[in-house]
Amino acid sequence: MMDNENKRDVLDVSAPTAADYPEENMPKAAVERPRVDTGVSPQEGGYFLNKFLEGDAAKKAADAAETEAAESASTDAAPVGETPESKEALEANIVTALQEIYDPEIPVNIYELGLIYGVDIDDDWRVRVTMTLTTPHCPVAESMPGEVELKVNTVPGVNGCDVALVWEPAWDMSKMTDEARLELGLL
Repeated sequence: MMDNENKRDVLDVSAPTAADYPEENMPKAAVERPRVDTGVSPQEGGYFLNKFLEGDAAKKAADAAETEAAESASTDAAPVGETPESKEALEANIVTALQEIYDPEIPVNIYELGLIYGVDIDDDWRVRVTMTLTTPHCPVAESMPGEVELKVNTVPGVNGCDVALVWEPAWDMSKMTDEARLELGLL
């Protein structure tokens, strides 16, 4: 009978040391790598969370600056948060809100695409938006009117919103603004 104990393969599970690796695979200098657990309590987040939040704060600041520039460009619009004094000012605020909604397939907002056919405001400050989509088979046909309604309802002074989705007249590229055409490279 053979002695099998001397012929068994043994798996070494001890931790490797620097001597176990070839010199060319070793780093030339010690590299300081960021760690989440060094000096930061879990409640504060950690290195990567803090970097994410710093980027988020920078994005919010850029968005706020862009919004401020858009508001200063709109002379008819009432200041944000205040109820407008006229239907024209309310309509300008609604248009500004609608310009924040983008078509998911085309990188242009729905107002400049020409998808909004009309914004009507009655005496009770209730708004009716008449809109269409680029095609009846649009993947957002169910969600886009609801998004428009929610966005218009957030405008100060609006006492409710109804969205009418129509297919006549059919949308075509002639309804786009020059800005939208320029954005899409069609000019």
